[in-house]
Amino acid sequence: MPTINHQSLRQLASAIYDKLGTPPDISRAVADYQVETNLVGHDSHGCLQVPRFVSDIRSGKIIPDARPHVVRSEGPTALLNGNRSFGMQSANEAVGHVIENANSLGIGAVGVTNCNHVGALWGYVKRIVDEGLIGLMWCSAGPRGGLMAPFGGTQRVMATNPMGFGVPGRSRPPLVTDISTAVAAAGKVVMALQNDEPIPDHWVYDKDGRATTDPAEFMTLDLEIIGAMRPFGNHKGYALALMAEVLAGILTGYGAAYQDDYIEGNGTFLIAIDVARFVDVDTFRNSVDAYFAAVKSVPTDEQTDEILIPGEMEIRTREVREREGIPFPDGTWQTIVDTANEVGIGIPPTY
Repeated sequence: MPTINHQSLRQLASAIYDKLGTPPDISRAVADYQVETNLVGHDSHGCLQVPRFVSDIRSGKIIPDARPHVVRSEGPTALLNGNRSFGMQSANEAVGHVIENANSLGIGAVGVTNCNHVGALWGYVKRIVDEGLIGLMWCSAGPRGGLMAPFGGTQRVMATNPMGFGVPGRSRPPLVTDISTAVAAAGKVVMALQNDEPIPDHWVYDKDGRATTDPAEFMTLDLEIIGAMRPFGNHKGYALALMAEVLAGILTGYGAAYQDDYIEGNGTFLIAIDVARFVDVDTFRNSVDAYFAAVKSVPTDEQTDEILIPGEMEIRTREVREREGIPFPDGTWQTIVDTANEVGIGIPPTY
């Protein structure tokens, strides 16, 4: 399992996108976001996605030099058209708008339509929280026909629809959460498939609606979906997935994954809230710190060493990986090497 320095990985990923006609500022922004995602341990949405993005550029799904624009803006709300640009380009611009609106008007609500895959939500929510704001984010995230079965069903009809939220503290790390409404992120199934590993038997169904531990019975190596994912928490994850697709897919005008004319991507919806419009900021931050401290002080069970607030593990993982490098399973790293070679970039032995 190779371990890759994060600076080298940034250079490699951005160089690959450069080769395909991406302006340097966009190449670096996309590569940086993917590497930052790896640094915090969300490997299913990091540079694992580089080969997919290259394929999407070649197919015309991603327009590498496109940039989003504002369709409408009124009061605290705005709608952006991603113009089939990189999803990171669209989502980062939406974050900028939602922060500006929350700071000036107390709350911001921004949607993005016509948007490609934005990657992990964690970094966008963290950016909102770092501004001292409460952040919420939803995505519709599925290919045409969906990726996930409803609770009680066995065939795909809805997207896996991740959601994220975050809260700033004072002396403690902030709460930052990014979860798929499926049992697991589809990228984790891709990693298992690439590395010939089994998956838990409660993650997916095969084409006949039977539980399986073989990721190849859910999708092919070229990422064609033949099975269905399952919602986490049964009816609870299913309900959250429905609401996420309404907010991010239907409210933004992107559409829902079941529709015949749905284009794979991420309808995206964000909200940012200015704490000061509701309560004294110092009181809020001190209360959040005290609450988290109380939660962490609860005695642990036999399988748990420490109670973590969502976001703590990512911050710790980043410190280690920034210092020691980012580990890649052999099969996953080979797909990145093959992609680099295909576009004319040799991988030096120092990687």
